Amino acid sequence: MSASRGRPPTPRHFCKERLRHDREPTRAIDPDKSSDEQSKIIAKLGAGRGRIPTPFNIWLHSPDLAEGMEIIGTHIDHAPVLSEAEAEVAILSTAVFWNAPYVVANHRRHALSAGLPEAVVTAILERRRPTDVEGRLGAVCDAVADLLEGGVVDDARFAGYATELGRAVIAELLIVVGYFTSVSLAMNLHALQPKG
Repeated sequence: MSASRGRPPTPRHFCKERLRHDREPTRAIDPDKSSDEQSKIIAKLGAGRGRIPTPFNIWLHSPDLAEGMEIIGTHIDHAPVLSEAEAEVAILSTAVFWNAPYVVANHRRHALSAGLPEAVVTAILERRRPTDVEGRLGAVCDAVADLLEGGVVDDARFAGYATELGRAVIAELLIVVGYFTSVSLAMNLHALQPKG
């Protein structure tokens, strides 16, 4: 078996390999040259978020997809179910899981500014399940870790999450992890690196 057909490279190795090939990062779609469908999504993003988040420069190539992602992303940004710190546990954990340096760098800052304790952020960045976190935030940390380990939990653990967090929070965490899986993979595939 040739080296190119062998075991796939690790995400870190793969990212470095892509950068050696001088792959051009995704560029913003020029609103003046966009299709009617793309223009509609660009206007929605501007109204809902005040900006065009970087992943949409990728998703706008498929306007129907971008429209769906805009609805989910704007929901996550404004969701009343999770606190900002709780959402950042899910976002940062997902970005770390997928070795997405662009997303990790952005959301490390967001997590700290949202009030997530430094010890929790450090544990996530070091790929450890945060410990000594009490109450609802502790349950969110555990639930996100379980989701990223495959989401298979026994009945007692699920019942604990349902009692401590409620089914709406469980649903919200699933959406945040799923959405930021797509964001992380998109940033990795297009070789986006942290700014600065």
